[in-house]
Amino acid sequence: MNHRIRVLLLTVSAALVSYIIVGGALGRSDTSSTPSNDQTYRDLGVYSEVLSRINSQYVTEPNLQKVTDGAIRGLLEALDPYSTYFTPDEFKAYLAHPAPGPASVGIFLSKRYGYAPVVSVLPGSPADKAGIKPADLIDRINDTATRELSVTQLERTLAGDPGSEVTLWVVRESRGEPQKVVLNRAVLGHVPVVAKILDDHTGYLRVPVFDTGAAAEVSARLKDLTSQGATKIVLDLRNCAGGNVDEAVRTASLFIDKGLIAYTLGQRSPRQDLDAKPEGTVCGLPLAVLINRSTAGPPEIVADAVLDDKRGDVVGGQSF
Repeated sequence: MNHRIRVLLLTVSAALVSYIIVGGALGRSDTSSTPSNDQTYRDLGVYSEVLSRINSQYVTEPNLQKVTDGAIRGLLEALDPYSTYFTPDEFKAYLAHPAPGPASVGIFLSKRYGYAPVVSVLPGSPADKAGIKPADLIDRINDTATRELSVTQLERTLAGDPGSEVTLWVVRESRGEPQKVVLNRAVLGHVPVVAKILDDHTGYLRVPVFDTGAAAEVSARLKDLTSQGATKIVLDLRNCAGGNVDEAVRTASLFIDKGLIAYTLGQRSPRQDLDAKPEGTVCGLPLAVLINRSTAGPPEIVADAVLDDKRGDVVGGQSF
């Protein structure tokens, strides 16, 4: 499962605390700073004051390095779930093993308010067979609380060698206490697109994930459904998460012949449009796209393109 995620790798030492304190002092004395910089220094001064109060007034003697690490993690999680802080040791481990392992358990996770909710579960995966469902919360992985890890670190922790064990503590909606679930990691194979004709000549397509080749598979199944007499298409993207943005654009281009599908834009990156680029005959049959809370990432691009282009209907709850 490919994930287009951003990883911010920061290495800090205990000197960070001194830097923050000095920064706060400089912010109070530097009259040439811009208003934006002044506000930044004032914020650092607040952090310095809080750190000082923790050090002098907390009920027990605090571990200031742990406090600082937690503050940095919180800072990054306030940006998005995928920005990641590595301690120096964690960064060294990442450089030594950028790919954590070929096997995983088939869970797509996010982070919200410190918790790690299950966004989606890959059909047929170890997690699926163990009964883990979207909206379950992962409280711990092995002996590590998920609140201490970013999404990137969670994914690395879940991955490993084929057949190796990983223990999850799962909070389900029906039970308040975490339940222990032991999974054996596996190399996740291709999950095919489901295609069938319904009674009213509706062609039904279910896409589980936008891995490499997904658009070509959807295209082939579309041709099969059309040849079987389909007069309208339902594209089911419920519980579909992750995959490749290029595959999402190609899939949208099977139904949209021209125009904007999506675009990228960054603080230091100019806008780049991702336009429809049909590679063959564009399907013109009436279209409905099904989504739910577990529709996340590339499938959201497809649904949004269909909606914005007024190419069809998008039906269901709010996507992730």
